[in-house]
Amino acid sequence: MRNLKLLRCLRCPELRGPGVPQCLTVRTDSGTVLVASERGVVELDPRSAQVVAELSLTAQELLPEDGGGGVVGIQELPDQEAVCVATAAGDVILLNLSTSQVECVGSVDSGLTAMSWSPDQELVALATGQETVIVMTKDFEPITEMEIHQDDFGEGKFITVGWGKKETQFHGSEGKWAAQRKPTPAVAWDDRRPRISWRGDGQLFAVSTVCPQTGARKVRVWNRECVLQSTSEIINGLEQALCWKPSGSLIACSQRQPNKHSVVFMEKNGLLHGDFTLPFAKDQVKVKELLWNSDSTVLGVWLEDMEPGEDSRLSTYIQLWTVGNYHWYLKQSLNFGRNPQHAPACLSWDPEVPYRLHLVTRDWTSLTYDWTWSTDRSASGDSAHDNAYVAVIDGVLVTPFRRCVIPPPMCAYDLQLPAPVTQVTFHPESSRSNELAVLMADGRLAVFGRGEFLSDGEPGTTASGFRVIVQPPELKKTYSLALDHEEPLALHLLLWLREDVFLGVVCGERPSESRLLILVPSAAYIMFLEHRSQQCIPMCLRCSVPVEGHVISQCHSPRTGTVALQLEDGHIWKFLWEPSMTEWRVGPDPVVRFPVPCVQTALATISGEEHLLGLTDRSCLFVGDTEVASNVSSFVVCDTFLLLTTHAHTCRCLDLSSLSVKGLQTTLGSDAEPNDETLRRVERGSRVVTVVPQDGRLILQMPRGNLETIHHRALVLSQVRKWLDSLKFKDAFECMRKLRINLNLIYDHNPKVFLENVDTFLKQIASVNHINLFLTELKEEDTTKTMYPCQSTTLGTPSAGGSQSKVDTVSVMSVKSTVSAEEALKYLLFLVNVNELYEHSLGTYDFDLVLMVAEKSQKDPKEYLSFLNTLKKMEPNYQRYTIDRHLRRYRKALNHLSKCGEEHFTECLNLVKDQRLYSEALQLYPPHSPQYKALSCAYAEYLVEQQQAEQAGLLLWRCGEMPRALQAFVSCCSWRHALCVAAKIPLPPNQLALLARDLAGTAPPDGDCEEAISALIAGAAWEEALRLVGVPTSQPYTHCHRPSQCNQMSFLEGQKATFIRHKNRLSVVRELKEKARLELLDEDAPDCPDSELFSEASSMITASATGSKYSHSNSRISARSSKNRRKAERKKYSLKEGSPLEDVALLHALTETLYTEVHSLLKALVLFGLDSQAQKLQQDYGEVLLLMEASIPEVWPEGQQQSSVPVTGPNSTANSIMASYQQQKPSPLVPQQDAEVFNPPKMRSNIKWKLTILK
Repeated sequence: MRNLKLLRCLRCPELRGPGVPQCLTVRTDSGTVLVASERGVVELDPRSAQVVAELSLTAQELLPEDGGGGVVGIQELPDQEAVCVATAAGDVILLNLSTSQVECVGSVDSGLTAMSWSPDQELVALATGQETVIVMTKDFEPITEMEIHQDDFGEGKFITVGWGKKETQFHGSEGKWAAQRKPTPAVAWDDRRPRISWRGDGQLFAVSTVCPQTGARKVRVWNRECVLQSTSEIINGLEQALCWKPSGSLIACSQRQPNKHSVVFMEKNGLLHGDFTLPFAKDQVKVKELLWNSDSTVLGVWLEDMEPGEDSRLSTYIQLWTVGNYHWYLKQSLNFGRNPQHAPACLSWDPEVPYRLHLVTRDWTSLTYDWTWSTDRSASGDSAHDNAYVAVIDGVLVTPFRRCVIPPPMCAYDLQLPAPVTQVTFHPESSRSNELAVLMADGRLAVFGRGEFLSDGEPGTTASGFRVIVQPPELKKTYSLALDHEEPLALHLLLWLREDVFLGVVCGERPSESRLLILVPSAAYIMFLEHRSQQCIPMCLRCSVPVEGHVISQCHSPRTGTVALQLEDGHIWKFLWEPSMTEWRVGPDPVVRFPVPCVQTALATISGEEHLLGLTDRSCLFVGDTEVASNVSSFVVCDTFLLLTTHAHTCRCLDLSSLSVKGLQTTLGSDAEPNDETLRRVERGSRVVTVVPQDGRLILQMPRGNLETIHHRALVLSQVRKWLDSLKFKDAFECMRKLRINLNLIYDHNPKVFLENVDTFLKQIASVNHINLFLTELKEEDTTKTMYPCQSTTLGTPSAGGSQSKVDTVSVMSVKSTVSAEEALKYLLFLVNVNELYEHSLGTYDFDLVLMVAEKSQKDPKEYLSFLNTLKKMEPNYQRYTIDRHLRRYRKALNHLSKCGEEHFTECLNLVKDQRLYSEALQLYPPHSPQYKALSCAYAEYLVEQQQAEQAGLLLWRCGEMPRALQAFVSCCSWRHALCVAAKIPLPPNQLALLARDLAGTAPPDGDCEEAISALIAGAAWEEALRLVGVPTSQPYTHCHRPSQCNQMSFLEGQKATFIRHKNRLSVVRELKEKARLELLDEDAPDCPDSELFSEASSMITASATGSKYSHSNSRISARSSKNRRKAERKKYSLKEGSPLEDVALLHALTETLYTEVHSLLKALVLFGLDSQAQKLQQDYGEVLLLMEASIPEVWPEGQQQSSVPVTGPNSTANSIMASYQQQKPSPLVPQQDAEVFNPPKMRSNIKWKLTILK
């Protein structure tokens, strides 16, 4: 849905060359135009409007002095720095552009009628006057000469399957007599000259000539070796124009049919394949030439009237057509009027710049047009009345995307206009953005009024019964523009500024100058035609502002009224209404300019300052002079948002109000975060068409032409937040429900405001089902921080519910705000059991709610009233404890009972013992309190019963119960702990000796206990260190050494990171070696006789193929000493990237990653009261073990495990048996003792290393 917008028009009037222009070519190095006439060759520079050079061919006697000669072709040859000219007399002339030397490189006696060079300029095809084609090399050496008219069809002749002759086949409505009808001869105005056109790759060329037998034109296709490939079928009315599409798919011709005049397309086999009709009567115009641009996107049609007008003159036109979704659009029409001197004499597309058209008129006026693609859309502001119109030039096809999404080539409305359309512009004001102005090729400007919305109450139906959702645009007024410029498209870059005020650009008086025109309607004529709206109102020039340079784009901001202009050198100017212009500045910064000219510009406000955004034809996005992205395919500014699509097939939506230019550059240059609402994946090649304001819909167009509507999360969330801020809960709820946005955002966006307006929320939603949906989705999560983070959102304060959860708060507020609680309760009773509802209501500790529910149940009032009265008499914490115990919520009951004081501790201890809530209870009391000691002793008794006496001893030791701790350690034979506790009691020497004798241990000799303790702690021998701490001679060091898990935690983190790094690298190495193995198999590996020795399981290829130095040095290694041999083996299993056995070394490293002991450290941490650190260490160690266990199938897959038994049997295949035998063969590079690394390690899950008291 894009249009061709004219960027720039270079006009060089009346250069006064010799003779009349006949053909032209473009110099790719300098951009100048070489024009050939009947007298010579002239080089024109469109930028400076000067004649660079003039080479006369009449002086060289290569053309006649009387001007009767002609030039049939001209082509620039950059490699030879020359230009080749072919004359009708038969001379092929080479003009050296640097030395101005003229050389006739060949001559044909019968004359030449056409010349065409191949795209690679290696071959040239010449059509002679004897109806032959000569093909020569670039050095003008003849390759072959063949007759154009041949009876043979060519090498691509169709195969007949015996279905009879063509005369006997079905011919449709024309009947069988059509098969005997003779071909229609060529039209009378046909110049009967051959036309030659090459395919883009230079492998084929087509020749269109008039057949001498039938008088009709035929197209024949030859290949590069001058072998005829095909001949076209008989096409009645085929005309002289011929041009092969550079992409190679179709050959364009023109055909005059009985009821229409068409441009038809032909395949290389000569069969027709598609067409489109020209917007003229059957005998109104003739097609002189067809021209494809270099990238095959635009087809130029050069036309001329058949019959002269009243002034006996002919009009000339150039039309530009594009195709999309199998429909041809007339994008631009250049009307050169009836003056024969202003008619084009020759034209050509630029070979380097695809959308640049060069033409020279008969009076030697040079015109150069630069085009670009643009989407004409209504102002994307913040108005809900903007229909999001998009206008496509083909006529004018208008679609309001707010009301309907219609894929092209269809549309909602086709505006019928009396002349072709060249430009479309929309009204800038948001309240009138549905009004558009259309500039036609004849200089008239039509203004259409906006289509009004129809409310749901209006019938909105037509007489035919169809429902109308928006009224079509109506023609309000028509203006006529009278400019002093005679060339077509003199006024371009038209911009609608305000009511009946337009701004346009025309060429200046000097070649390097432009002029800005402010056009307004004539006031006197408006008063005269006040009641005659169908008449044309003349536009007058209010003022003209000269601009030094060519203006290539201009844009207008409806918010600020700023008009920004861009010159061809990247300079940016601001247009003022004085009228004057000033250079663009941002704050105190110097003058801002684009480093590269941009083809699309837009104004946007970033961090409170207005900036000009520009997109180049190389996909670079600039904000002023700062490049913020280099892979942008399209963009649009809507309100405060910048939406753009990238070549990485993503769509970004960024809020410019919360970003700076540097922040925008950083955001677009970095990867998106998880749950990033600004990024969305889109289909390859998607482009932005428009955005529907205040709706969240983004319309994208795919490369094939179809449309897709997406709701970008950033746009939707922004609109939802605006609705919530303005208390439009219904609009926000409906949008979120339809687009599956979590409804928690309604509360989380601003909890305080929501709770203050719960009544408004319930009144707007109204539906009980929707309220239930909202309540069921509530969860204890702040979605503004997890799912939908937004830096610009200012969150409200939490609700007044204090410690009450969000779900309870919203539910209670909703129930309180309900008009009738009785009705709500009745509704709930339909959904849940009344007894369950009674228990849940009792759990809220709200007796009024309990009574309300109990009255609806079948319970006896004598039962529940006495129970409730008893509860009301209790102290609040004990009351809640009783309720929780009744509801079997023992953890909550324990929490409430612990707050009831010491008089209830016995009951609390009994509850802990009954429900085994020891760990929970220990967290509710201070560590040195009597309650904590009593709970620890009870917990220790429970652990002794569970055969965990050692952990029980630790608890008793920690709380000071040394005798009982000693008894527990002795019962589990923990001799170190027992001796340590015995020294703490302390026991008499005789009893200590007896205890030691019973435990079969000996006391340590006297020595340096501090050094011994430090060494044991460094070696993580915690139990032995504790025993030595308990020795009487080491008492001063008891509190000097406390266990710490910091070293162990850092060790665990390092081991985990190493394991993950080795695992990822192993997958990469295996993939690379598998790829190399497959490449080796494809090459049949002639230099690898031992390739069958290496199994697929080891992922290794032969050493001869990989160039390993170890496979060729076995003899030297075996002869070395054992020390060197071990050194070589260690070097062989190197973890260095790219080493031959890197995968084996990685397997070794993965096998030996984690061997550490944490059980004794956990016990030591618990003994010293460091429960939190011990719990963290136990949790992290368990996570590392789970990671390694889950990675075993990936590191040691089943296919790589060494098997000693071949797989045979009735279910085996030859390939599986060979694979099993090959797996038994050890790799010559891997020793037999290291083959075990291919087997996965065994995880010893039966070892109990965790402490129960830490769970």
